[in-house]
Amino acid sequence: MKLFKTITTTLALLMMIGLTGCKNDPVKNVSYKTDDYVIEHYTQGLEGVKTNEYETIIYTTKYFDLGPHEATYRGIIYLEDDAAEELMEKYEWKEVQNTSFEFDEVDIGDAEDKTWYRSNEFEKDTFKMISVRYACFDGEKIIYSINQI
Repeated sequence: MKLFKTITTTLALLMMIGLTGCKNDPVKNVSYKTDDYVIEHYTQGLEGVKTNEYETIIYTTKYFDLGPHEATYRGIIYLEDDAAEELMEKYEWKEVQNTSFEFDEVDIGDAEDKTWYRSNEFEKDTFKMISVRYACFDGEKIIYSINQI
């Protein structure tokens, strides 16, 4: 019994020494999706959606990771022409200066060269149960970045 205790203690000590030398750096996990998850769970009243292309970003740690984790969703919602026109007319939009969109997996094409608008009313009415970093509209599509709270 004494030998078992000694071996167990020694192994535990070696594990503690070995693991304290490990850097538990954050790891960025990005997954690309084209489903309706964001639309179904975090928006309300958004009509005429053709497609939604987005990425889910979750930060974990390299070792000893416990969840759950709050995700960031950022992507592009493409709207049908009629729905885009209605959306432009429904809200008061203000031009956004210095747009800079950060994406890992979603191809935003020439989006940074377009004129983008934001509306606080639109964000309040549309995005539910989530924190909105930005939701910009160019008259055709919405580029968004939202975080779980």
